[in-house]
Amino acid sequence: MDQVSVRYRTYALDFWGFGESERSHANLSISVYAAMLINFLDNMGMHQPVNVVGHGLGGMVALQATHEHPERFSRLAIVSTPLQGTVLSNVAKRSGGTISRLFGQNNPTTTWTRLVRQLPVDDPEVQQELYEDTDSLSEQVINSVQKSILNTDLRHTLSELHDTIPVLAVYGEKDAIVPPDHARSYTFFIDDNETNATGKRPHQLVILPGVNHFPFLEDTRIFSRMLLDFLSSKREDLPIALKEHWRRRVSQREYL
Repeated sequence: MDQVSVRYRTYALDFWGFGESERSHANLSISVYAAMLINFLDNMGMHQPVNVVGHGLGGMVALQATHEHPERFSRLAIVSTPLQGTVLSNVAKRSGGTISRLFGQNNPTTTWTRLVRQLPVDDPEVQQELYEDTDSLSEQVINSVQKSILNTDLRHTLSELHDTIPVLAVYGEKDAIVPPDHARSYTFFIDDNETNATGKRPHQLVILPGVNHFPFLEDTRIFSRMLLDFLSSKREDLPIALKEHWRRRVSQREYL
């Protein structure tokens, strides 16, 4: 947000049950959160199309809201986002526990808590906020959101997305929660050898090697440059290309 706010006015929305929002809401779901996002835009007076960036569950919500209200959004970036909710059930089985562990119960030995506490976050304030957000999640929120995620398949929704809304999908190669393979094999996204001349929409998939579930925290500089390039490029210049001055610093990055 710090980097993007240099060019754009930015807002961070806490879903019900997360961050500093109200905890008493029941029956939370991706549809409820999508409606919450639209209500937020209305109440803030944002009636012109906006760019939206969503991480994980937030990416699922952003995709659903963009599909239902394409006139409200201009570009969509999803990060470490399950396109098919059942992909998380496989992660839960491998971790030896229920999927609710992934959402941060107060047991420090759970998969989610261990992952969050191992993240290489340089900013102590951001790091502490991550810990507090994880530890404060209630069982009611976990169960409600978990059920909605597992029952959601957004692949068809993504395919039906309005032609005028470009999509950037970013995943970490080493993501232990949302493995990028399910997105990599999805033909919706353009690859490095294709251009707009092929007639395909400029929807791009980027896999960041060596990065886990929080690309924007683990490689903030590269993620911010990539996102800003996506948001500011003209449609005819999409998909974004790896800049030469990036190559000297991040030659290991693979852009698909």
